[in-house]
Amino acid sequence: MVDSPSTRHSPPAPANLTHSAGRAQLSELATAVTRYGVWARVIDDAAPPYLRVSNPESAYAVEDVFCEPRTHDHAFIASFGVHLGSSHSLELTARKVAWLVGATDA
Repeated sequence: MVDSPSTRHSPPAPANLTHSAGRAQLSELATAVTRYGVWARVIDDAAPPYLRVSNPESAYAVEDVFCEPRTHDHAFIASFGVHLGSSHSLELTARKVAWLVGATDA
């Protein structure tokens, strides 16, 4: 007997789970980084979603931050591939991102 499509059960695609978890982590980072006076917006119409951070005092200071799942947390990666921090170190990661766009001193 062949199962009909309506009786088959398949797990949701892992990519959807990763994107939603990654989006939540990016939203938390956005909240943390805005304390430095920068603008932060999660761009989720792209795959994967990312956080665009910009310094309103500069027309050129913009950085896109990506989120990658790890075994016990999520890693934040700059657009040029440098590891900025993890979801367990949001404040330190936010400071690094703010520094990248010129909103704080090292």
